[in-house]
Amino acid sequence: MLIIGEKLNSSIPKVREAIHNKDKAFIQDLALKQVQAGADYLDVNTALEDEVNDMEWVIKAIKEVVDVPICIDSTNPEAVKKALELTEGKAMINSINMESARIRDILPIVIDSGCPVIALTIDDNGIPKTVEDRMRILDRMVEILQKHNYDLDKVYVDPLVLPVATDTNNALIFFESLTQIKEKYGLKTVSGLSNVSHSLPKRRIINRHFLTVCISRGMDAAILDPLDKKIITAILTTELLMGKDRFARKYLKAHREGILEE
Repeated sequence: MLIIGEKLNSSIPKVREAIHNKDKAFIQDLALKQVQAGADYLDVNTALEDEVNDMEWVIKAIKEVVDVPICIDSTNPEAVKKALELTEGKAMINSINMESARIRDILPIVIDSGCPVIALTIDDNGIPKTVEDRMRILDRMVEILQKHNYDLDKVYVDPLVLPVATDTNNALIFFESLTQIKEKYGLKTVSGLSNVSHSLPKRRIINRHFLTVCISRGMDAAILDPLDKKIITAILTTELLMGKDRFARKYLKAHREGILEE
């Protein structure tokens, strides 16, 4: 599973403070720790203050200590362009969807760059409540991408899980969406974990088990906290049980390195 480290996000108060104060040591330490814990990409979001300039500063700071692709978490086309310039295209764009503004502002950048992209099943009407409506949005998105000769192997679809606190069927709807996306298009899939547990206690427990079921449904990537050893343990264990870890090599390596946590 592709792990996208979620920690470099300006919505987190300590990260926002570090960006504001240009605390390079804090940002670099957080980047380095996520990569050492197994992050394949580092999600970077600087939306809450001077987004374009902060995006430039954070990426430059990260590049001094680690060499992993950046997941550019922005709806600001200038911030996305700046990040692509700084990473020389070694990046993923988070995200496109079928909202009019996102199609107008971000999709052309995705097409022009050809880099991987996270695609959300949302349009101007909001997040759909049903699997069928999510698939209809994806149908339109795939049609547009194919029209522009975009490589669909680079698409990671996020069908957007809603909180189970508001409807206990929301996780089931997400799981079925994963299955149908694979069956119809064979596209890669991705999710963040936090939304499913919103408003409930002991959220990390829900997030871990949600992730386990997602992996069993073929999900390819997740935006998560790689410093949470129990989350990483859940990934390694589930992939072992799903036959994705030949001779248990990854599991045993993690055990030797003290990564596994009961």
